[in-house]
Amino acid sequence: MILVADIGGSNTRLALADVSPDGVTLHDRTAYANAEATSLGDLLARYLADRPRPERACLAVAGPTDGRTVALTNLDWRIDADALAGEFGLPCRLVNDFEAVAWGLAALTPDGLASLQDGRADAGAPRLALGPGTGLGVALGIGAGAGYRALPGEGGHIGFAPTNAEQTSLLRHMQALYGRVSVERILSGSGIADLFAFCRAGSGRPVKRARTPAEVTDAALAGSDPIAAWAMRLFCRILGQTAGDLALVAGARAGVYIAGGIPPRILPLLQDGEFLAGLRDKGRFSDWTAGLPVHVVTDPDVGLKGAALAAR
Repeated sequence: MILVADIGGSNTRLALADVSPDGVTLHDRTAYANAEATSLGDLLARYLADRPRPERACLAVAGPTDGRTVALTNLDWRIDADALAGEFGLPCRLVNDFEAVAWGLAALTPDGLASLQDGRADAGAPRLALGPGTGLGVALGIGAGAGYRALPGEGGHIGFAPTNAEQTSLLRHMQALYGRVSVERILSGSGIADLFAFCRAGSGRPVKRARTPAEVTDAALAGSDPIAAWAMRLFCRILGQTAGDLALVAGARAGVYIAGGIPPRILPLLQDGEFLAGLRDKGRFSDWTAGLPVHVVTDPDVGLKGAALAAR
């Protein structure tokens, strides 16, 4: 039995996992708000208090890690695997949260995916996993079967590259707020709120108050607010552009997998066309990106399953 965790900026999900030739089975899945605890150790102690003792642990963390320590990117926690191993008496490994997602791609079944573009998969090529949530995660999966491996990265921190006048105006708006503008500044929950503010300013229409990211996405899905719809069209277009750019860099002919907390919630918006338009608009390589398999990961446990595979 393996203790697995998916530790984001806002929440931590824990489970016990069994890995077999048939796949990964999760038991006792539990979610905690990080604000409820002062450290990860507090949450682990609470979770393990009345459960069987696992043999080892693999924790997926939202930040770059060497496998032993991490300072979380969007949370004021420092996690030390050796300290946790000593406290709980089990070997412990840390992996980047999107490295875990890339591992988890190997455990997905068709009912855990929603296809945006069928494409032609080259099984020997890399798979690209990326997704917006608290931040923007990026990782690769390479190989197949027992030789499958995941490679972490920090692609969410590449610079935002506008492709038209509207996006150039957006870049200037974001530079006034943050200085350097990474794609994560836009393709994240906080980025959705900033996109709404940008579109509100450009609309010339009075809006009584700012909107939370959830309010923006809900209004866009309901068709009840044209400014929210505009903001989410921009979001989907830029997510597609970024996915296409990263797929070109990686040679991700085995497929592009859009994961994270936001994409499953906005699946109808991703299916509307702006995402694929951004992905395919690559000049001389437009046919190349138009031939990629592209899926939204709808399995909420992909990171936990990936952590179990990474622990092998």
